[in-house]
Amino acid sequence: MNKILLLIIFAIHAFSINAQLAKNEKRTFDSLLQTGRLTSKQVIELQKWSGNEANYAFSVNKGNGEIEVTDIIPFTNDKRVLFQRCLQWIAINYGNLVYNDLESGKIVANGTLDLTTYDGSQTGLRATKVSQIPTPVSYTMILTVKDNKLKYTITNISYTFTNLLYPESDVTYPISAIYPLKNANLNLIRYYTSLDASSDMFYSKLKNSLADYLKEAENDYDF
Repeated sequence: MNKILLLIIFAIHAFSINAQLAKNEKRTFDSLLQTGRLTSKQVIELQKWSGNEANYAFSVNKGNGEIEVTDIIPFTNDKRVLFQRCLQWIAINYGNLVYNDLESGKIVANGTLDLTTYDGSQTGLRATKVSQIPTPVSYTMILTVKDNKLKYTITNISYTFTNLLYPESDVTYPISAIYPLKNANLNLIRYYTSLDASSDMFYSKLKNSLADYLKEAENDYDF
């Protein structure tokens, strides 16, 4: 429910930004209600949520300028066990190992997956129709094992955006092209939800899946 409301908020923000640029066409929630773009119930809900910050926050690598997700995760296992478990997890979930070296503790793998995102299209009545659409994302995972710690890094993030009306016009953008949000148009909905889904996937779901597999090292042989 919260994400649907956020989608509506960003649809309104897209209209608001364009209106601010035109100055004379600034629209408030009330004007959107009067023109039929929002229902009274949506206006009430939006007023509750207005001003909420986005759920994503990415860092910038100071060395190469890449936008990335990174974290350091402590474990009780030693380097060799962690390294082997990382390779096993990649074999199970990826099958696309690029590089690995036990001495340096480095593992590099490329990955692709589909994010659940939303897209906005304008109807004949100038209203915004929001539709769910998958957005493929590609990325590179770099794992660095040191003693009993793992440095987890996701970088080289890029998205392939499909036009709902013209599928042949797919376009691929690196995350730096849309983060921070730079475009005041209907794509704002697609960009926002792509960043939000990426944050959820890379900071939580993917990282937790890897961490859980590493923690289960001893239990795998308890039989």
